Amino acid sequence: MPLSGLVTASEMQSVCHTVNLLSTRTGRSKSQSRPKVIVIGEFFIDEVLSGFQMLPKLGEESFARHLRREVGGGAAITACGLSKLGVPVAVMGAVGKEGGEWVIGRLAACGVDCSGLEMDPGEPTGLTVSVSTREDRAFFSYYGANRLLPRLLSRPETLRTLKRARHVHFACAPDGELDEPLFLALRRARCRLSVDVQSHISWLTRPESLSILRHCDIFFPNEREAEWISGEIGTHRILRALRDKGLRGVGLKLGGKGAALLWRKRELLADPWPVDTVDTTGAGDCFDAGFIYGWLRGETPQRCLEIANICGALSTRSLGGLAAFPSPEELETSLSSKF
Repeated sequence: MPLSGLVTASEMQSVCHTVNLLSTRTGRSKSQSRPKVIVIGEFFIDEVLSGFQMLPKLGEESFARHLRREVGGGAAITACGLSKLGVPVAVMGAVGKEGGEWVIGRLAACGVDCSGLEMDPGEPTGLTVSVSTREDRAFFSYYGANRLLPRLLSRPETLRTLKRARHVHFACAPDGELDEPLFLALRRARCRLSVDVQSHISWLTRPESLSILRHCDIFFPNEREAEWISGEIGTHRILRALRDKGLRGVGLKLGGKGAALLWRKRELLADPWPVDTVDTTGAGDCFDAGFIYGWLRGETPQRCLEIANICGALSTRSLGGLAAFPSPEELETSLSSKF
């Protein structure tokens, strides 16, 4: 099949029918209230292998103790986490004919509005094999249908759709030149903006990428990503460098060391949350969901950081990024024990 990047009218009608049917089954339809959050990014099917004693070197073999198939990509995990906390949320991105309906079904089952997903007939849905130990993980990915995302973001109707949301979260690495007008237009529309670039090293090490982050309300890097873009090591030095580079908000994910926050030139810290870790896949995306949730509720910056830290930590209790994400009740219980 030629890689046209577009589906035929009959194929698109079939996909839309699937999305609408699945959304109706979960009690979420396009006729309901507008989403508070739209999450943009890349979508994958995650094959999660965990429980390795150590990761094998090239030429070696090692066996996992656990295997789970889950919808993946930062956009999917953050959107599902927000929906689980009761936030109306929609996604925007692309899936393939192969595996696409499964991804749509999983997202819709979590209560996510999937009407902004496009289907690529020439590529399968993106695929990631996540290999993890208790301490760290590695990802082996095929980009697949996610190649359509830049084209999707360039359409005039995309801006009209995004303006409907109170908060727009980019779970991807925006193009500093092509996407900057989109960010400027969303700021003029008073949309809150957040970005998690998902470990795109080349993007993080380009000085021009900072220009688009300056338009954002908050940037969500992990410690390694923050070192790449700041050129510094150590929490305080990283946050000070990013502040000096013009960033207003940085939610810094420190893994087992907790988290830190730069917020309007203030620096805040959150201690690590005690948890029996099984798999860290998607923990950073769950952190993002927790922070956005707290911010939408009007919580203080410190409490938003604590909510994010708890959501990220608790998500590691099971394989994949979604199975152990806390319910609103569990989150409130955890917060009550904290404060």
